[in-house]
Amino acid sequence: MSRRSFFAACLAVLALAGCKVNTINYFPPHPAQVRVLNLIEDSGGVDVQINGAPAFTNVAFQTATGYQTYDNASTTFTVTLSGTTTTVGSFSFPLGGEQPYTLLVYGTTLSPLITLVSEVASAPVNGNVQLSVFNASQNAPNVDIYVTAPGVDIATVNANFYGVGYGGTSLNIALPPGNYQIQVTNGGTKTVIYDSGGQVYTPNIALSFITYSLGSGTLVNAAVLQSKGPYTTLNSIFSRIRAINASPGSTAVDQLLGPVLTNGNVAYLAASPYTVTANGPTTVNFQATATPGAIVATTTGTLGVATDNTTVIAGVPGAQQAFLLHDENILPPSGGNRLRFVNASAGSNPVNASINVAQVASNIAFATAAPYVTTSGTVTLTFTDAVTGAVLATQAGVVLTPNQTSSVYLVGPTGAQGVMVVQDY
Repeated sequence: MSRRSFFAACLAVLALAGCKVNTINYFPPHPAQVRVLNLIEDSGGVDVQINGAPAFTNVAFQTATGYQTYDNASTTFTVTLSGTTTTVGSFSFPLGGEQPYTLLVYGTTLSPLITLVSEVASAPVNGNVQLSVFNASQNAPNVDIYVTAPGVDIATVNANFYGVGYGGTSLNIALPPGNYQIQVTNGGTKTVIYDSGGQVYTPNIALSFITYSLGSGTLVNAAVLQSKGPYTTLNSIFSRIRAINASPGSTAVDQLLGPVLTNGNVAYLAASPYTVTANGPTTVNFQATATPGAIVATTTGTLGVATDNTTVIAGVPGAQQAFLLHDENILPPSGGNRLRFVNASAGSNPVNASINVAQVASNIAFATAAPYVTTSGTVTLTFTDAVTGAVLATQAGVVLTPNQTSSVYLVGPTGAQGVMVVQDY
């Protein structure tokens, strides 16, 4: 009796103290950690519900959230575009214990995707840097990645990662800490579409290198996730630029960035190819090809990181003007086309634009572009004066190649205007 009384007293003390007695069937919690990274290039933001409850709200493009913890159980993720009822996707996944994850949202609003990226649970302790690659760049569906000392010619070395497909991930590799240059090429080629410049990496970290698009038809940018650590945007040093000659009565022109020839001998109603150049603030000059050094039009602006840009020369000789456009060369829905309308008719009133009689853009001032619209098939394109309603120029029977992005320019002087269609991507 005295022995039973002793144990009863002990149990009473434990209960009063709030103590927990672990049994052989007790399993301590080991929650998973989840964060969100939004790489949908044309999104205003995304919202994420987890198991039906709001979890992350209005995650902006190129932004990663902090971690939240969730039980080791089958967990349902639902992603919508912020401010809409448009569902990006939904899936369920069994979360592992003490495992960090990044819910990666990527692609475009027209064709979005979601993936749960399993980060390295424990960073290396041997002094190395652990690196893996995920390809979230819709415009580069197959890439190779070179990680070298700065300045190494990649033509002389093999890639560290080969043939990483869109939506695919690579195995991890280990690198000693140090200063590295990361370059991305189209798969199976040495055509560089991303260059990080020199970057210093410290020991004992695990990194996920993620390629994604910023609206270029070719170039990509990169995001770097440190497992259980910060997110960094690792901007490329590249941009692309091309020239459009919409100057009636002009001879061929050259486009220069400062004093450096970039795109040469562009005839009237012609477009040059895109040329890769450094990003950042710039001055774009035009000269007549036949008279180098005589600048006839100039504009200034900033070439965005890993973006495509178009400079247009318009107006008649003696009164020529130049302007800069930022292009969004993203893929349309399968079989469709993306069009934007540009007013390149110097001296014109603002204009409206129509596809097959239906107005799709209004009040497009000279030297500006309307937002992109989606269409398909064979169409009639028309510009009208937004002030008077008069038809300025029309072009019927325009055959749009599927899966392309194009620009439609109103060109020429008042009273003799025309339509110029340029395939961008």
